[in-house]
Amino acid sequence: MKNSLAKIYGLVSSLERQFFAFFSFLKYRPAARVVSVGNLSMGGTGKTPVLFELLSELRQHSVCVLSRGYRSPWERSFFHLQGRGPHPPMLTDEAILLNAKFPEVPVFLGKNRHHSAIIAEKRCKPEIILLDDGFQYRRLAKDVDLVLFDAMASSNEAQLIPAGRLREPVERLQQAHAILLTRCETASEDQQSFWLNWLAGHAAGVPVIKVRTICEGLFDWRGHKVEITPTKGPLKKYFAFSAIGRPESFYGQLSEMGCQLAERAEFRDHHRFSLSELHKLGETAAAKGLQLVCTEKDFCKVDPLLAERYQIQTLRIRTLPASGQTFSEELAIHGISLSLPLNP
Repeated sequence: MKNSLAKIYGLVSSLERQFFAFFSFLKYRPAARVVSVGNLSMGGTGKTPVLFELLSELRQHSVCVLSRGYRSPWERSFFHLQGRGPHPPMLTDEAILLNAKFPEVPVFLGKNRHHSAIIAEKRCKPEIILLDDGFQYRRLAKDVDLVLFDAMASSNEAQLIPAGRLREPVERLQQAHAILLTRCETASEDQQSFWLNWLAGHAAGVPVIKVRTICEGLFDWRGHKVEITPTKGPLKKYFAFSAIGRPESFYGQLSEMGCQLAERAEFRDHHRFSLSELHKLGETAAAKGLQLVCTEKDFCKVDPLLAERYQIQTLRIRTLPASGQTFSEELAIHGISLSLPLNP
C-alpha cells in the first residue's frame, strides 16, 4: 500500500515540476541573488544552523531571509520580522531564533515566497535572498540550490513518502548545485561511505560537502555558559526534552559532552509547548533531581519566567564543513559563489 501511495506521490510531484518547467514565466526572477537552503527529505537534516552560518559569512552584504512560516498564523499570509521587537506570539521557532541571533536581518514569513521576494525587494533592496527550505519551491528562480542530506539516515528512508522520508524522487538531486552531507561527526565511517557512494550514483557530478556539528556548550536561562562537571557536589543527571525532527542527534551531542541522560521527553517537530507541559516537565525534573536541558530552537518557545523557575539549560551548536573551512570557501572550490552578481 505504501509503495503504491509513494508512486502516486512521485507522479504528482513530477507533474508539478513539469508544469513550472513548461510555464517558466510563472517563476519570479528577483534582482537579488537567490540562495536556497533545502533538503530532499522530511525535516531533521540541520537546515537552521547551516542558515545561521551562511548569514554570519554574508554579513558584509545586504541579506534577507524568506521563510514559509510553517504552522504559524502567517503561513498563508505575510509577516515582516525585524528588530528587537516586541513581536507577536505564534512565530515559528526558526524565525524567533533567527531574529534573536540576527535582529538586523529582515525575515519575511509566508508560504508564497514569490510574493515575499517582491515585497522584500521593494522594502530592503537586498543583494542576496536566502530561501529557507526552498528546494521544492517552484515559483522563484534560484541561483544556488544547496541540499542537505543526513548521514545518520537509514537506507530505507531513501524512498518517497509514505514508504520513506523523501519529498521528491532521488533524481532531483542532480539539479542541486551542492549536497551537504550533515551529521558526519555522529555517523560511522561505514555510514558515511554508504551515503557518499549512494549520492555519487544518484547525483553524479554534484559536489558533496561533508558537514559536522560542533557543540559550543551548555548555557543557562540567562545565556551564561555553565560547567557540565561541577568542581563541587555530585555529578548532575539530565532530563532532555525536544521538539525537533531527529532528537537522537541532540541526545548524542549531550552524551558526547559528558552529560548523563536520565530521562527524555519528545514532542512533534515544531511543537509549541503549553504552560501545563512545561510545568509538568519542570516538576518531574525537580522531583527526580534532574537538570532540564533542551535545544536552542526549543528554548526560544519557553516562557522566560518558567525557564528561570526551572533553571532550564540549552545546548548551543554550530554546523560547519568538516574540512574546517567556511561554507563560502568550500563552495568556491567547486566554482559556486554565494554572492557573485548575476550573469547578464
